Amino acid sequence: MKRENILLFGATGTIALGLVHADIARVIEELAHARREEAIAISILVTLPLLPFALAVTHICVGMRIHWLAASTLYPLIVLLGTLISLVNALVNSAVPSLSMWHGMALSFGLASSICLVSSAQSKDVRLYFGWVPMGLASLAGLWSLLTAGLVVLSSTATVGGQPFCIVREEQSGEVAGLADVRGFSLYATHTERGIIHDFHAVLVVEGREQDYNWSYTRLRFVETDHHTAAMKRCTPVQHFWSDVAPF
Repeated sequence: MKRENILLFGATGTIALGLVHADIARVIEELAHARREEAIAISILVTLPLLPFALAVTHICVGMRIHWLAASTLYPLIVLLGTLISLVNALVNSAVPSLSMWHGMALSFGLASSICLVSSAQSKDVRLYFGWVPMGLASLAGLWSLLTAGLVVLSSTATVGGQPFCIVREEQSGEVAGLADVRGFSLYATHTERGIIHDFHAVLVVEGREQDYNWSYTRLRFVETDHHTAAMKRCTPVQHFWSDVAPF
């Protein structure tokens, strides 16, 4: 396999693993009951992180190439539309605008750059500046998201000191069910009211302690919190919490 194909496979795979929706099973169940317009929107959002990887695999395995004219048309459309949607969502629906914006831009540039790299464009400058540079940035975002899950595991293990514990997200119906739930782009709270964050990102509950802990993106660890929410009651501490948690 050519070095370029190996890099493309690794970069798009990192984007897929870092940004794909955490609860695929629940989303598929929602699709069955959603209206046509809602089903289309949900399908796009779920499959978008997987498209760069699908394009890369198709290109590597069967030699598929997108005509340079089609790629040059799709590229600006994807970037402009993705930027606009990301900006609106960050300003209107997100409790952490910077993370939400970064999330959306990583998806947009990951898809646009993958189209450039599997196209028939021959210019080295075009492939570098419109393909590999944005692809590298998008894959770094995916890698950061994956590494955040590792930090959540390490921080929670260090904080509890061997005691039973559990982790719950207020925006979910129960405890964290998979490592995908605590990736960087899956963990941040989205519920706001008048600019105030009403939900914790993730709450660590330790058996026998009155003190609870909230995940801090600034400190990249769990920090003490004096605020208690109903979500904490949905969490039952167990020994070796992470050993029973699946990847997704």
